[in-house]
Amino acid sequence: MTRASRLALVSTLLVACAVGCAKKEDVVVHASEGQKLAPPAIDADPLALLPPNAIGAGTLDARALFASRFGARLLEIVRARAPFPAAAGIEPGRDLERVYFGVYSMQGADFAGVALGTFQPDAIAALDGELLTTGSFPVTKSEYAGRTVFMSRGLGFTVLTARTIVFGTEAGLRRALDRLESGRVERRLPKWMIERIEAPSAPLVFGADFTAHPVPDAACRELPFLDGVSTLGLVGNFEEPGLNAAGTLTYDTPEAAGRGAAQVGDLSARLGTYAPLLALVGITQPVRKLEAEAVDDEVRFVLGIDGAAVARLLDLVQAYPAAGAPGAAR
Repeated sequence: MTRASRLALVSTLLVACAVGCAKKEDVVVHASEGQKLAPPAIDADPLALLPPNAIGAGTLDARALFASRFGARLLEIVRARAPFPAAAGIEPGRDLERVYFGVYSMQGADFAGVALGTFQPDAIAALDGELLTTGSFPVTKSEYAGRTVFMSRGLGFTVLTARTIVFGTEAGLRRALDRLESGRVERRLPKWMIERIEAPSAPLVFGADFTAHPVPDAACRELPFLDGVSTLGLVGNFEEPGLNAAGTLTYDTPEAAGRGAAQVGDLSARLGTYAPLLALVGITQPVRKLEAEAVDDEVRFVLGIDGAAVARLLDLVQAYPAAGAPGAAR
C-alpha cells in the first residue's frame, strides 16, 4: 500500500477515528474545597471531564462500532492493546457503551477520553502485584491526583465510578485528573462542538477547529484539501458498506472552498488507481464513495468505506507485533 493511500484511509478512520442541557459551557458541578466530586456529579456530564483546549472532540457509540462489519477485528485489537489489566475483568465488547474524546495535538499522540459503561472501581483499584494486559503487556499501577492510575505503553486509565472511566495518553490523562482533583469541573470545549456532541444524532460525531492549530504541512501535502481548512464537522454510522460519513469543511473564502472540493475530487480519482496495489495484500478498494461540493465557504462531503476492506486492514495490524509485545522482533 502506498503512503498516500495509507494516509487517506487512516485519516478517514481517525476523523470517523469521536449530555446535559443548554448553557453548560459554564461551571457544571463543583465540590466544596478539599472534597472530591461525588460519583453522581462525575457521571452527570462526560464532556465536562475533558481537558480544555481540544483541537477536536467527538463521541462514539462503542456498541454500534463493535457490531459493525469490522467491529470483531477491532475488538480483538482493543482487547490485546488497551491498558486494562487482564485481572480487572473489563470486557470492552460487553462493558463499554459510549466514548467521548478530545484530541490535543496535531504533531503526536495527545488525547484524553471518557468511557461510559459498567465497571467495578473498588475491585480494580485493589489489583496489585505483577499486572499484565490480556495481550501480555506489562501494566504499572500508581497514584496520581488521589486516583489509582494504570499505564501500559504510554496509554492509561483510571476508574472514577461504576459508570465512568477516564483514559488517554499520560499527559492527557493527568490533565483530566488535575481538574477533578480541584473539585471543579466545567465544559471547556467550543460551544459549537458541544452542540454537536452532547446530543449525538449518529453513532459517530466529531468536530475540529484548526484556526489556532493549522493542519501540519506534511498532511496538507498528502491531502491538499486540508490546506486552509478552518473547521471540520462530521457524523457517521456503521451501516453498509461498513462506514458512512457526511461532513462539512469550512474555509476562509468561497474560492478556497472551491479549490478544496476540486482536490477532494482529485483524491477520489487517485484512490481508484491504488486498487491493484491494495489487491496484493488482499484488500479491496476501501473507499466506495467520496464526493464533495462547494457551497459558499464550505465543502460538503459524503464518504463510504468498505467494511470488509477495513477488517482486512485490521487483520494486518493485528498480525504486526506491537512495540514491546512479548516475542516482538527487536
